[in-house]
Amino acid sequence: MSTSVLDARVVRSREALRQAMIDLAAERSLEAITVRAIAARAGVGYATFFRHYADKEALLADVADMLTQAFLGRVRPLLLAKDRRGAARSLCAFVEDNLPIHRALIAGGAGETVRTGMLRQTLETMSRARASSPRGPLDDLLLFHLVSTILNLLAWWLNHFEDVDADTMAEMIERAVLTPVHGLRADPPQGLLPSA
Repeated sequence: MSTSVLDARVVRSREALRQAMIDLAAERSLEAITVRAIAARAGVGYATFFRHYADKEALLADVADMLTQAFLGRVRPLLLAKDRRGAARSLCAFVEDNLPIHRALIAGGAGETVRTGMLRQTLETMSRARASSPRGPLDDLLLFHLVSTILNLLAWWLNHFEDVDADTMAEMIERAVLTPVHGLRADPPQGLLPSA
């Protein structure tokens, strides 16, 4: 069998496994989702799962990375245009569009372990997506603050979803996180960025 046929099968299997995890997260808690259930939903063999992922947590990390990449593709033009409110709205709309998996990853499921993994994975993805290298500790600190605070705000929102609409949440994210972080990057405190 040619390498391109094998590569296409690998891509299809991984996509099917990711989609199975997303679909199953809409039906049950993460603790109740087994590797056997994921493989069955994806239409692949049990052993095939382990050719792609070491365990369920590795698949969750891949799903988190895929979601982060998709979100960054949507929000990057808004951030480049300095449309922080638009970026926050896009974030909230993206969470709504993928509500069950975000509830599982951010606001429920396996709890702090999954949220910690989501934070780590999102930080890694966002670091790779930076337009330029960090200029000093402030850039790294602000990225950590931005990602962790937004994840915590999203967790709060997902637990109060019926009471707070997406536009209100977007305004809170923009005012509480995006604008202050932008201000700190524009006018950094002394000593946190290297001198020119």
